Amino acid sequence: MFRLVLSLLLLVLVTAGVRAQAPQQCITMQMDSLLRAKHPEMGTLADFERSLQRKMVELKKQMANGRTGLATVITIPVVVHVVHNGESVGSGRNISQAQVQAQLATLNEDYRRRAGTRGFNDNPIGADIEIEFCPAVVNPQGQAMAEPGIDRYNGNQANWNQNNIEGVLKPSTYWNPDKYYNIWVVDLNDAVAGGGQLLGYAQFPSQSNLAGIPTDSPASTDGVVIDYRSFGNAEKGNFPTMRATYNLGRTLTHETGHWLGLRHIWGDASCGDDFCADTPPQASASSGCPVGRVSCGSTNLVQNYMDYSNDACMNIFTLNQKDRIRAVMALSPRRLSLLSSNVCGTLVASRPVSNFRADNQQVLLGGQIKFNDLSDGFPTSWSWTFEGGTPATSTEQNPTVTYTQPGKFKVTLVTSNAIGQSDPVVRTEYIEVLNAGLCSDMTNFNGTPTILREVNGTGYVAGQNSHRSQAVSEFFANKLGYSNLAGASLKFGVAKAAKGATTESVVTVTVWNGRGFQNGPGAILTQKDVPLRVILDDVANNRPTNVTFDRNVPLSSLPFHIGITLPYASGDTVALVTTKNGESLSATSWRQNQKGDWLRYADSLGLNVAHNIAAVVGQKSFVQIAASAIFIDPGQTVTLNARGASIFTWSGAGLNTTLGPQVIAQPTQTTSYTVAGSGLDLCSTTAVVTINVRAGTVTASTPLAEQSLQVTPNPSDGQMMVLFNGPLRGALTLGVRTLNGVELIRQNHQKTADLFQQPLDLKTAPAGVYFVEVRLGEQVYRSRVVKQ
Repeated sequence: MFRLVLSLLLLVLVTAGVRAQAPQQCITMQMDSLLRAKHPEMGTLADFERSLQRKMVELKKQMANGRTGLATVITIPVVVHVVHNGESVGSGRNISQAQVQAQLATLNEDYRRRAGTRGFNDNPIGADIEIEFCPAVVNPQGQAMAEPGIDRYNGNQANWNQNNIEGVLKPSTYWNPDKYYNIWVVDLNDAVAGGGQLLGYAQFPSQSNLAGIPTDSPASTDGVVIDYRSFGNAEKGNFPTMRATYNLGRTLTHETGHWLGLRHIWGDASCGDDFCADTPPQASASSGCPVGRVSCGSTNLVQNYMDYSNDACMNIFTLNQKDRIRAVMALSPRRLSLLSSNVCGTLVASRPVSNFRADNQQVLLGGQIKFNDLSDGFPTSWSWTFEGGTPATSTEQNPTVTYTQPGKFKVTLVTSNAIGQSDPVVRTEYIEVLNAGLCSDMTNFNGTPTILREVNGTGYVAGQNSHRSQAVSEFFANKLGYSNLAGASLKFGVAKAAKGATTESVVTVTVWNGRGFQNGPGAILTQKDVPLRVILDDVANNRPTNVTFDRNVPLSSLPFHIGITLPYASGDTVALVTTKNGESLSATSWRQNQKGDWLRYADSLGLNVAHNIAAVVGQKSFVQIAASAIFIDPGQTVTLNARGASIFTWSGAGLNTTLGPQVIAQPTQTTSYTVAGSGLDLCSTTAVVTINVRAGTVTASTPLAEQSLQVTPNPSDGQMMVLFNGPLRGALTLGVRTLNGVELIRQNHQKTADLFQQPLDLKTAPAGVYFVEVRLGEQVYRSRVVKQ
């Protein structure tokens, strides 16, 4: 979450999401996306949003009954890490204690709506957030601090960029974020590539103690970063390093709002949603102080701290923003634990009081859980006992435990310091280890089957349309950490073949990892062509289309996407079934626009739906088949490879053998082949593939079809054989390209017989999907291959 003042050079540039001649002060969502890409185990921002909305409803009910579980006024302890380059105290980057005190005073004025200050307003929707910030008086070792709330650190460098801050500075200087609100004050002059000056950014709160939502955002980066020239308040002292326009302390107020769960007031989209009903929608960020600005049919609240207005313009949080912040304080475990940290008061020596939290309380067999110590009293030693876990005991402060047997298990913690030993904290049946779900299906679809027409256009939202969407996908958070993806079930609501089209049209089902922008589709993990004729038959009979991938797709316990690519050349049309709009609140549906950018339906179309897609997942392996071709001529050979087991038995017409992982089939008509696997503990023991045989025969005068090119084995470890059979002769070029069209290999050969054979080595290439390409005369033939 950045507030950014762009240089004059950047002001004349128009970039994605930035208006020309308007400074971009905060790229909050981009920074959050980078963090989630680096730590996909965090889950999605949509997960947090959904949980937060539920908590807000719950708190309102409790308030109606006089019970909230939170004090009327919440106090949050603060430590300000003043990062300098050897300057004396009060000089340059090593800002004075008075400047820190002025900033904290401003923060309290804004969050308490104090009369007589710039933070006061008489707007009826203006809110006293009832949060105060106190400087910590003891450090993590329990020692009294010379300057309350200030930790001075010589970073031995003048300027800091984001990578150095996140990767070096924060991890080496942070104080336990369960006990301190960490604020880093640094020189960000060179933090923006290409010029410009960064004012600050923050890390959103996490919600990892919720059932089914794994782990925290990283503790070592939790807090906010502020440029030293925008930290303080020029009206409260002589602070010559502060820059004009942003010198009244509102950068920290804004970034603290993000740290407490607030979104930008315009919802990071034109007329977007910040999930607060009393902040009117607006088209974009404000600059300066454009009081009375109208956009999205309403007068914008440009004085709000979560806009981009000048410091002197800002003076309001709203009642709904307060509801949201208070829900975060009750919901997010790391924020809630701050209320009992007791580092702002007088230090009293005492024996510890043990407390802890697990990053997840439900795990699949063989899964790991990290435990976080939250004990009070500054313990110096820890004694853990993990029923059913490995290790069974630990003396680490924050151990990681593996569970290899099913059941519900107890966890015990005893801590001690020089004063004495704590009473044991014992939580029975605290960890649940699941065995039944080792092989499962997962889906986000739970609603009314619906076929969505394209908004402001023709065609279908989840299919081909006049806006030429390139692909659609469904996001799977994989909260239980499944390791293998074997297949998928997709319910199509529309399937039409182009007039005069061949019977060999296919729909490509694709799996992406979830490491793209804001957990959108990232790299392709695998693809599988499904004959359109199969989908036509499934739609006619109102049944889903079941797809088995060529191999067990490794998920590494991380999120992923399943969807389809949408070609436009053939004129075929397909569309997936979704829920009705509003029946899904998880923002799991995505589509790729004509430019190649991935956007959530919720953000780009305002639609809250889920695709009717189910993923076949497991912790154990599945038997699967890969075929070198799915369309062949009568009598043509096709190679079938089985994976997932150690012993394989085949059935079907025209096989050269019925045993082993690889067989050769030579069907004369469309035939299904079944392989049964054994020898391992499997999620599924059989797999089926259908080879479609064309009518008629191939003659010497008939140009070769694309299916005359075979690559075997496929998938493979990279060592494969290219087989190109047909009557054509002459100079032949053999190449390999990535999915993005980058050529990796180019070889020149002569084809002097019907059968051309050439070994191909892709062992040094990364695992993924590639195209093997043969050029002969004016003809180009391609085959998709998978490198494992």
